Amino acid sequence: MLFNSLDFAVFLPIVFLLYWVVFKNNQRGQNILLLAASYVFYGWWD
Repeated sequence: MLFNSLDFAVFLPIVFLLYWVVFKNNQRGQNILLLAASYVFYGWWD
């Protein structure tokens, strides 16, 4: 997944909304979400 692809344009708002809306007051949940999202992002490359 490249930063200028349509996949990233869909992926980023989903992660952003989950981070700020769903896990608003849960720092552990935010950290787990970012870790999982980064694994998905870098795993999408291959």
